Amino acid sequence: MKNFIPTGKRTITPINAARLLDKHGTEVSPERAKLILDFLYKFAKLSAAQVINADFNKKTPEKKTPRNLFR
Repeated sequence: MKNFIPTGKRTITPINAARLLDKHGTEVSPERAKLILDFLYKFAKLSAAQVINADFNKKTPEKKTPRNLFR
């Protein structure tokens, strides 16, 4: 995660994340919580990009016009 540069506003702080994890039984330091948040934000960004690219690259099925069998 050394090459990851966080961009944009983040609504969850490392301290809030550490409190939330502690509330559910996982004790982490604020430094470790920052690493976890960095990973989750990067993963979410990659997942969103993958979904957008999958929709963009998907070909729409060709619609065939019905043929008149009896002329």
